[in-house]
Amino acid sequence: MAHDETFERSVEIAAPVEDVFAFHLDTRNAASISPRGTRITDVTGRFPVMPGALVTMRMRQLPVPVGVTWRVRIAAVEPPRRIVDVAERSPFRAWRHEHLFQPLGPGRTLMSDRVTYRLPLGALGRLAAPLVRRQLAHAFAQRHRLTRDLLEARAREAAGAA
Repeated sequence: MAHDETFERSVEIAAPVEDVFAFHLDTRNAASISPRGTRITDVTGRFPVMPGALVTMRMRQLPVPVGVTWRVRIAAVEPPRRIVDVAERSPFRAWRHEHLFQPLGPGRTLMSDRVTYRLPLGALGRLAAPLVRRQLAHAFAQRHRLTRDLLEARAREAAGAA
């Protein structure tokens, strides 16, 4: 019997919703917000992404010497509110990632990630569920911090140049 898990995390960013959304339309930006220990070695696709587009990302999770390839199909792009990608190839049996963007007022955005996933290996995968949930929480906490820091720095630069 299949068992889906859902993980959600949000962060407030002092940057306009249009800028935060646009940053996520180019998945090559993933390298600049990857958690420590994750090295993205290649991203291919067409950018900015659009519905139906395929994106392939090769990465290494250190210290594991073997790389992993993810291939996702962009299921939805709803400017500037939502981007959805669904994995066609990944370490997970199923993976659906919603990137959600909510304006909080001038120059402020609530960015949320909602991931629905299913682990491989049936009952054995379910045994690993608590570990996977902790790893996702740690990875997305780092991603959100890096995204916030990068986009807030860009927003300050843009405000200074105006």
